[in-house]
Amino acid sequence: MGFFIASMEVFFYFESPYIQVLALPLLLLSANFFIGTYVTRNFSKTDNMTLPFVDLFSSDEDLILDAGCGSGRGTIELSKVSKNGQIVALDLFESGEDIASRKLLEKNLEIAEITGRVRIVKGDVTNLEFENNTFNTVISVLLLNNLGKAKITGLKELFRVLKPGGKILIIVPTPSLQTFAVMSVFSLILTSNKEWRSLFEQVGFRLLDEGVINFGRFFLLQK
Repeated sequence: MGFFIASMEVFFYFESPYIQVLALPLLLLSANFFIGTYVTRNFSKTDNMTLPFVDLFSSDEDLILDAGCGSGRGTIELSKVSKNGQIVALDLFESGEDIASRKLLEKNLEIAEITGRVRIVKGDVTNLEFENNTFNTVISVLLLNNLGKAKITGLKELFRVLKPGGKILIIVPTPSLQTFAVMSVFSLILTSNKEWRSLFEQVGFRLLDEGVINFGRFFLLQK
């Protein structure tokens, strides 16, 4: 906030065009940080984090795929809602201690005391090594948006391994005022809500529900 105010004072106080040219990028950057912080705090409220978990599962004993599980945040949340479900946590897994490491995932699952309910699999969502119609339920959080032109391939693979009538919950960032405030101009290259709906339709999914989750968008789909 202080940086934002200081940038405004420099830009509007000095009449020299040279100083204003130098101050303008700082003003825009600080404004983006200020708005981004405000939006992030506002969208961290629980009413913006409600997901349609109640409509996601077909039974209390679903076999669930967490595609792009990362450090296991989504896997742990799934385990709380689906008390008897078995979960396959899939990711490419990077080496080391970062958010995409298998070691960190294993540690988090152990802390959550759900190790016995989760099978960890290293794999690529665009080439899944599972039989057709394997899973009752699928969830994918902030993965498909990173696939570029391979989005349609990833969606087709998730459709293939999902059982008929099964549901998938997809969470992705999409262009909006909120994502612009957080990601700045990078939000402009994100796949739009309309484009996502078109991709889902091309693959064969039926859209059941959609809504806002923090500065992202969730889509509940059915095969």
